[in-house]
Amino acid sequence: MGGGTEYRVYRVGEDEPVRRVDAAGRHEQAVPGAAVRRVERRKGSRGSRVRRWLLVLVVLAVVATAGVLVWLYGREMPANFAAAYDLAQSSGRVPEWALVGLPAAALTILAVVSAYLAFGRSLFIKSFGLLVVITTLVAPGLALGWVNGTVSTVGDRSTEVKATVEKVRRELRPALPSKPVNILLIGTDKREEIGDHGRSDTQILLRLDPETKSISMLSVPRDLRIEIPGVGFDKMNVAYTYGGAAGAVRAFSTLTGLPINHYVETDFGGFARVVNILGGVYVPVDRRYYNPPESSWKSINQLPGYQLLDGQHALDLARFRHDQQGDFNRMRRQQLILTEMQRQSGRWSGDWRKVVRLIKAITAQTTSDIDSLGRIKPLAELVFQVNTSKVNTVHMEGATPMIDGISYVVPSQADIDRAVAEFTQPRRAPEAVNSKTKGPAVTKSMYPVRVYNGSGIDGLATSAATQLSELGYVAEVGPDVPEFPETVTTIYAPEDLSVQAEVLATLFSPSVVKVVTRTPGVVDGISVFIASSFTGSLAVTPPEEPAQTLQKAADYAVSEWKTLAGKTPLPLMRPTVWCSGSTYEEFYRYRINTTAGRRVNAAVAVAKTAKGGYWGIQAIRWLNPPAIANPSGSKTVNGRRYLLFYQGSRLHMVAWRKKGTLYWVVNTLDNELSNDVIMGIATSFKRVK
Repeated sequence: MGGGTEYRVYRVGEDEPVRRVDAAGRHEQAVPGAAVRRVERRKGSRGSRVRRWLLVLVVLAVVATAGVLVWLYGREMPANFAAAYDLAQSSGRVPEWALVGLPAAALTILAVVSAYLAFGRSLFIKSFGLLVVITTLVAPGLALGWVNGTVSTVGDRSTEVKATVEKVRRELRPALPSKPVNILLIGTDKREEIGDHGRSDTQILLRLDPETKSISMLSVPRDLRIEIPGVGFDKMNVAYTYGGAAGAVRAFSTLTGLPINHYVETDFGGFARVVNILGGVYVPVDRRYYNPPESSWKSINQLPGYQLLDGQHALDLARFRHDQQGDFNRMRRQQLILTEMQRQSGRWSGDWRKVVRLIKAITAQTTSDIDSLGRIKPLAELVFQVNTSKVNTVHMEGATPMIDGISYVVPSQADIDRAVAEFTQPRRAPEAVNSKTKGPAVTKSMYPVRVYNGSGIDGLATSAATQLSELGYVAEVGPDVPEFPETVTTIYAPEDLSVQAEVLATLFSPSVVKVVTRTPGVVDGISVFIASSFTGSLAVTPPEEPAQTLQKAADYAVSEWKTLAGKTPLPLMRPTVWCSGSTYEEFYRYRINTTAGRRVNAAVAVAKTAKGGYWGIQAIRWLNPPAIANPSGSKTVNGRRYLLFYQGSRLHMVAWRKKGTLYWVVNTLDNELSNDVIMGIATSFKRVK
């Protein structure tokens, strides 16, 4: 071996030499970079251990979060997640791409961060990346768990409440897909007295109909006389006293023959708190309500006009019953407040903090079978589908005899059938579309009316057709249809004859109208299927009463209008025609807070009909209050556009704008003024000078 020979020294398991030594062993030379590489390999070994521990921590965090969520919220959580997403998307606040886009973005973040955890060098960045991974994985689960835990406690707060809900569920009927849903709203009056089980002060059946995209409300008097099993005859509100919410549901369903799908029960305090959480409710108060504090009745001092009511004032107005029509007007006021609350839902539905407060209030103040996101979802989807301009209010009436010294409301079967028919098949607004001109009138002689007997009573179809012919209709008798399943006369008509069908419905009252699509092979015209509700005689409409006629009244109460105009900066307008039998009751000017926090001028004139109903004329320096949201339609007369608001087929309010001021004429609570009268008054206004 020559003198130039050298030896290379290697470390076990390494490919690079650590030093070189010549053959004589005299000179030893370290290999450059070897120590550095050894340090890097040791660091790499430590880095591998750190990466492994980081990944272990991520896995443990995910597993622990999943375990906690399942332990807290059970197996319903995935279903509730889907329900929550569907609800958010139905509201229009979540775009369709969110279900794919958001998870894709989250996976991209996780992939980038995980890659850096595997190959990156900065320990600080790795620690921050680990925090991002844990947040991305854990936060949605925690948020979902919080929402699920908040909502799922509605009506499910204690063992006693659970038992109550389960008892009521045995009286409920499951809602069918794509079919109307009936929800019974029960307002209870429970006094803090030993042995007082309370009573149902209010019962309103709410119907959400996906086919007609409408909302209907049916109220029954609390003094209505019914037979309670095991008790005997008593008032409707006593059914709750003996049977709780289950008894109230059973009584309402037995009376109307309608299935109840869900129920919500609350007391007076719960109603007031919900109104306060919503920020109050704007209500057109039809007149002044006053009971002094020393009165034996509940005291109230509510001034007239469109105004924002807090929870207590809304409750006082809803409970008031000491006027000419007592409980009947009370039901109408309750429906009015619920309608306005629904109309104003846009004021708070976009504020999630208010929504959460509302959910918690409902949880604390109500009992209901709607106690999870899964049960709320189909109802909320229905709410998003319905047209808020189609709100139909119905109340059941009857005779008011004294029986054994007790005042009752006793409806006939015809009264019950009529109310149920109007509730399940709401009448269409005759001018529910924008219009400037009218087409040619469709007369009775231009379409046939075929009458079919489905009542099982001989001769009813022939009798009805004969009476229709005497009224000018082209009436024909069709074959008997003994298999006809309905108990209320049903009128089928195409879309272009729907208004004429509504007129026929008044003759066969109680009856319902169903608009059908015209198909090949189907005879044109209107078909009437008579049921057992038909008495044999048409309900021919009597002539208009004198109180329903319009008279020229250019100078009527002009001095009172001028006095009011001198007290307000509003450019007041007044009608130049008048409904005979009505008189002005009060003129009142005031100020109102808008939803934007402004305080604006307003004025109202209250008029009273010969029957004791109140209607009003409103002026307000606020062009878009909740009152005119979602009109049924509009009509242009003499160049001015009028917004029309119907309740079923009755015109309830007409509104218009002029020079920065909003004006409207509003009908009585029971729409006593005819459509022509209220429209005639609205189109006659001129400036007060």
